Amino acid sequence: MIKFGGVDRIYDAYSWRITRRAKDVWRSGNVVSSRHTEESFLAKFEKSLAKFTKRKYAIAVGSGTDALYFALRAKGIGPGSNVLCPAVSYLATAEAIKRTGATITFVDVDRKGLIADMPISILPDALVYVNLFGNLADYDRLRMYCDKHRIPLIEDAAQSLGSIYKKVPSGKLGDISSLSFAPTKPLPCFGNGGMVLTDNQEEADFIRGLRYHAVGTGKLEYGYNSCLSNDHANVLNFLLSKYKGLLSKSKKVREWYTKKLDDIGISSIESNSDTTSNNHKLVIRAQDRDGLKVFLESKGVQTQVHYPQPMSKMKMFDTGQEMPNAERFCQDVLSLPIHPFLKKSEVLTVCALIKEYYGI
Repeated sequence: MIKFGGVDRIYDAYSWRITRRAKDVWRSGNVVSSRHTEESFLAKFEKSLAKFTKRKYAIAVGSGTDALYFALRAKGIGPGSNVLCPAVSYLATAEAIKRTGATITFVDVDRKGLIADMPISILPDALVYVNLFGNLADYDRLRMYCDKHRIPLIEDAAQSLGSIYKKVPSGKLGDISSLSFAPTKPLPCFGNGGMVLTDNQEEADFIRGLRYHAVGTGKLEYGYNSCLSNDHANVLNFLLSKYKGLLSKSKKVREWYTKKLDDIGISSIESNSDTTSNNHKLVIRAQDRDGLKVFLESKGVQTQVHYPQPMSKMKMFDTGQEMPNAERFCQDVLSLPIHPFLKKSEVLTVCALIKEYYGI
């Protein structure tokens, strides 16, 4: 079996060091991250990630969905707000927006799943941009649009930690940014977690209070129990120290794929020329996508579809908008296995099976 994800192999590669870091926390007796001090495991991880993304503040929370929700709240988004959002992403993106009470206006995508043309007939209150598959759009264009309308650019960087746009790291590209540490994300923890990144101290203080029942904020407001535990934080801090090496391994895996797929006339969705991708996903646009997926699964190759339908077509978010590019995109995209510890022989097997299916 060639598995889709590689979190099990990451654990195998660093198992004793990961276990040791978890035990260090358990022995300390300070597992709950609400007990926040500058020397806590959580604070050390926040400091490391802020440095990695060139941000002033990093605030760890319980999930990537919470991170995006808190980022929206910090920017004043709530009932009566109208938020722009790409039509293609995991449903958690739109879910976080709806949790604020705001209205969503979806934006159609291009062939890479990135935002195409901005709407001109509405006055939005914010733009949430999703770095799909770890690829980054033309952030200069997005910035110009947001500056023109005087709205915040909120970066959903759940899939793009380690990607770079014109020397600026993902996590620094928005006015405020959110990350996810779910097991399927680039920097995975063995549970769940998220992070909000900002350069604004007032926003950072607001989110720190909001994440733990609003304790210490001095405000009459309901907060949340959305904390990243210290054991997860300590393991993530260790994995972050290895992250550049993991990115290099993923880059090599993509190079193996690119060469073999080019040989059989199939191309994957690549990043733009001014972007260095973290190679989080290897996505092809395939004829008879569903048939190919079933064939690969029958041969022991796990694949996934990101995503089966645009968020604009989901009943809970249906805005009645037509998103023709997004609908075509969701009909033929197929994600192949990719992770830092995928073997070259496994890549060759996947590509040989694709060649066999199409009779090339």
